[in-house]
Amino acid sequence: MAELYPIYVDLTGRAVLVVGGGVVAARKVGALLKRQIRVTVVAPEICPELQKLTDDSDLVIHQRSYQTGDLAEYWLVIAATDDSELNQRVFAEAAEAQIFCNVVDQPDLCTFQVPAVVRQGPLQIAISTGGASPALARRVRQELQERFGPAYGELVEGLLDLRNCFRRKYPEDAARRRELLESFLDSPAPKLLLEQLDSHSFAIELEKWKSR
Repeated sequence: MAELYPIYVDLTGRAVLVVGGGVVAARKVGALLKRQIRVTVVAPEICPELQKLTDDSDLVIHQRSYQTGDLAEYWLVIAATDDSELNQRVFAEAAEAQIFCNVVDQPDLCTFQVPAVVRQGPLQIAISTGGASPALARRVRQELQERFGPAYGELVEGLLDLRNCFRRKYPEDAARRRELLESFLDSPAPKLLLEQLDSHSFAIELEKWKSR
């Protein structure tokens, strides 16, 4: 099994092709649309779950069989069908066109994989088993979701605010900015939020640090 290189990709406004019209395809499409990604679906049959998503202006559905050349000009393609021959065909064509491809539940037919993700505001923690065990990845995600609660999202937002402030005050001094941010993380301020869940006191401390 290949060792994966972890990466986050901004696909906002990009074109993605999903081959397949079943429940699994609907889940993939729904996750893509939440991120303002332009999605095209090609499938001869469309399940009710996918049909419900057709009101989204970023979704185009071609209710027909996949044809050679359909994936041209897409950034990446997801094959979510129960036709192994078609999945292999899509993967081969994507590889030839140098387009990233994910064939659901077939790690050997993937040039990228979608990890299980813990999200708290801007904070994202991705979990991958390299396709070996999605069930384990989901279990680890559940454990991390309990460990890193909503307060972490608020902490990240506060750090971003503080980082932008220091960038304005010390535009040419990266070392100073890094020192201040690391000192803030070592200070009692984050504990007010993470351990005492005191958003108000945390906000006050944040404002004090902006004056440094």
